[in-house]
Amino acid sequence: MKTMTYRVLLITMVLALFGAACTRDETGGEARGDGDYAGRDVHANPEATPSNKFTPADIAKLKWIEGTWRGMDGEKPFYERYKVEGTTLTVESLKEDGSLDGEPERFELKNGEFGKGEGERRSAASEITDGYVQFVPAVSGKRNRFRFVKQPHGWDAILEWPAAPDKAAQQKVYKMEPWQPEK
Repeated sequence: MKTMTYRVLLITMVLALFGAACTRDETGGEARGDGDYAGRDVHANPEATPSNKFTPADIAKLKWIEGTWRGMDGEKPFYERYKVEGTTLTVESLKEDGSLDGEPERFELKNGEFGKGEGERRSAASEITDGYVQFVPAVSGKRNRFRFVKQPHGWDAILEWPAAPDKAAQQKVYKMEPWQPEK
């Protein structure tokens, strides 16, 4: 359960992009992605802070992310279902047979802020468009960022860990593609 929650947190803390889809793997080495970011401004804004001006109309822009998706973490697939219901985005982790794998995560609109989690684990959106959403830490001092970017194949979850005094900046891109469980 802890591993699943951590994976969902990473995916839904979902994101970063250096250059034209060049990513850094978890060891700090470069890994090339194949996302089509040409001509699109999908770079993380390191100065972004959570917005408290979102409305239900902004959340409705996220309908493109609805569906059941397969992502790959190296050679290991994972499966998730995303649903927008009113002002809530529900993320369900799934097993390979399509059944639920743990409790769903919920991003909710409250007082103009769209986010999830509590305390130091809280992330909230800084920007929402018809094909993009960026989440940033809602707690001062935390620096991880993630975003979801609509793509022709589905969408990309891009996670970013900024440089620290003892560590290079890192990022990881998960390509999320439509998936249907075998029955």
